[in-house]
Amino acid sequence: MFHNDIMYSVMQERARDLRARGKAARDAGASRKARRFWADEAAQQDASSAPRTTRTRGTATAARS
Repeated sequence: MFHNDIMYSVMQERARDLRARGKAARDAGASRKARRFWADEAAQQDASSAPRTTRTRGTATAARS
């Protein structure tokens, strides 16, 4: 093998590794974003499903007495 062939092979390996590392970083970022979204969504569902205390209107109170 000539020097150029060896260097070309090394550059290809490095480029492949960098692409794989970049893909892993993007996938991890998407996973973090999705986890954060669903955690917020679950918190909103918990907040909206909590029992609400409402005041009765005057007519309902008057009807009871």
